[in-house]
Amino acid sequence: MTYRDLRFEMLVALAALLVGGLWQRHVAPAGAPCWLALSALGVLYLLAYTLRHLGENRPASDTPLYPTFGAANGLTLLRGLAVALLLGFFCPRTAQGWVPGALYTFVALSDWWDGFLARRTRRASLLGQRLDLMVDGLGVLVASALAVVLGRLPWWYLSVGLARYAFLLWEAGLRALGRSPQPLPPEPQRRANAGLMMGFLAVALWPVFPPQALTLVGVWFFIPFAAGFLRDALWVIHPRSTSAPHEKPLLGAAYALVRLLSAAGLGALLWSHPLSGWLRWSGSLLVGLLALGVLPRLAALGGLLTFGAAWAAGLPLSPITALLSAGLTAIAFYGGGAACLWAPDERFFLTRAGVQPPVKG
Repeated sequence: MTYRDLRFEMLVALAALLVGGLWQRHVAPAGAPCWLALSALGVLYLLAYTLRHLGENRPASDTPLYPTFGAANGLTLLRGLAVALLLGFFCPRTAQGWVPGALYTFVALSDWWDGFLARRTRRASLLGQRLDLMVDGLGVLVASALAVVLGRLPWWYLSVGLARYAFLLWEAGLRALGRSPQPLPPEPQRRANAGLMMGFLAVALWPVFPPQALTLVGVWFFIPFAAGFLRDALWVIHPRSTSAPHEKPLLGAAYALVRLLSAAGLGALLWSHPLSGWLRWSGSLLVGLLALGVLPRLAALGGLLTFGAAWAAGLPLSPITALLSAGLTAIAFYGGGAACLWAPDERFFLTRAGVQPPVKG
């Protein structure tokens, strides 16, 4: 395969740069040249990286190349293009609005679909895996840094974007010391942590929620995300078993208690403050879903968005709202626990799209 196999993708990238540059020139002419230059550099890096590894467009190293680039790889490359366009918004005096948030929301949501497309079309490839890891890692780095630069998140949130590279450096350091890092086992929670953090960064780039509220919720999202990386860093030097079987019922009961307390607290808060009718009624629906354990993870995320809208509408930050947002975040990351009535969202958060979950015996 050669660059000719990427002609369509190159035309799409060129068109995106052209449209973005014309929009910036029309809305914010002072920042347009800088936006175009940084975004173009990102696009050039993305295309050069893809061309360099085009020989990996095969299911395994000892199998023939696929005859075409493939729709799944095309979607991953489109996600990378969105990340490249985000680079332009680091320039001062550029038009922003909803565009950075929309771009990274696309990156976060489509992360679920490129793998699904590859497996459903039987076009999983070494190239696709490499591109996906690169786009995910750079995307989190760019999104977290941009949220900091725009004043949406505190400076220390840049550590989220650097976490993957710090982990790779940790493994390289172990090898330099003569130690062989152990491979990480498959861990569904790792997928949930990454997806939820990507979703939070997308929301942080929306021009909606106050920075103080984003910082508060960002702390709760940061804790399990950082804990997951710390656990993996310890695993590669000292593999050990995960939680013992006898701990699972206790954890399930604990998460169920958090879910019920969060539902009660959210309901009391919504009806004890002067909020708009749509906030109260949509929040009440989420309270019911949480109490019954129906789509608990998605209901918890909806509760956090409801909190964000309420904070934007004037609801004061308080220790109570901080605790409730912590509880909702715990449900989003770890599930609704025992006695959930209907929780198909567990599969969405914990398994790759297009892969059948294991049958429980």
